[in-house]
Amino acid sequence: MADYQSSLHGFLEDPVRFKTGGGDSSNSRAKRIVQNTPEVMVKITGNTKGVTHVASHLDYISRNGKLKLETETGEIIESKEGVKELTKQWMSNRGKVNKNTRETTNIMLSMPRGTNEKALEKASREFAKKTFSHNYQYVFVLHTDAKNENPHIHLTIKNLGHDRKRLHVKKGQPQKWRESFAEELRKQGIDAEASPRAVRGVVKKGVSQIVRHIKESGRESSSDRKKVKEIINEYANKDTKEKPWEKKIKERQSIVRKTWLEAAKELNKKGDNVFSQEIVKFVKDMPQLKTERHEMKEKITKLHKENSKDAGNRDQEER
Repeated sequence: MADYQSSLHGFLEDPVRFKTGGGDSSNSRAKRIVQNTPEVMVKITGNTKGVTHVASHLDYISRNGKLKLETETGEIIESKEGVKELTKQWMSNRGKVNKNTRETTNIMLSMPRGTNEKALEKASREFAKKTFSHNYQYVFVLHTDAKNENPHIHLTIKNLGHDRKRLHVKKGQPQKWRESFAEELRKQGIDAEASPRAVRGVVKKGVSQIVRHIKESGRESSSDRKKVKEIINEYANKDTKEKPWEKKIKERQSIVRKTWLEAAKELNKKGDNVFSQEIVKFVKDMPQLKTERHEMKEKITKLHKENSKDAGNRDQEER
């Protein structure tokens, strides 16, 4: 049992223990992952720099004072004047700043459509309180008005803490926040999980909110243009070698999938056939090992072949 536990330990904060008893939290987490429990989203959407930027951001998340902002002390701000006063209060004590100083960290907490909104709000309140209230001022607000978006919370933290030190989000911190948020949601009766993508066999990163809006508007993002240009150059130069990072992704995913299947085998030996079969199906249903670059490359290759074929047909017709 130790082998697959140690393998998964790199992808989960706690080793996943597949026990037939089902009483421990690690086993519960493994089952939530395999049974495709809704995954929470905790995403840093950006920062603000300068008074004007802070003011416009707070106006945006409060819908110009129409939505209720709640502070770390529980104070409710529900007017445009109140939002202006909050901005003034935060910016009157900014510490030492320059044009690049990040005044706030803006976070979005989200769950799929159909999630109980009141429970989502309560869980977000508890998450923010336990994570930031010891040293930081913040406001949060629930958004449910967009037709095509999941219910989500905008949480904005003033970076300058009471200790005069600024909030610095370290690598790996958002994943820890995801896990804390998922725990608060479960306390509110909402099924939620916060597993890393790799554990679920996912190799493609989610599309950022900005890029998604660009694509929905029919435009092409600069990142997409850059990727396409790189792939076309590679294709023209017949550079078909696998990139080092692509090789690493495949190696890691090979370990992940093998580990899950070894766990299924162990469970089957212990008589837990139901969970064992669930794991086998979970691995079988994992997405193909394709990054966004892989998909773009396939499309460009296919397009090139189709164009070459069309050109060949035209040559024959002309003859």
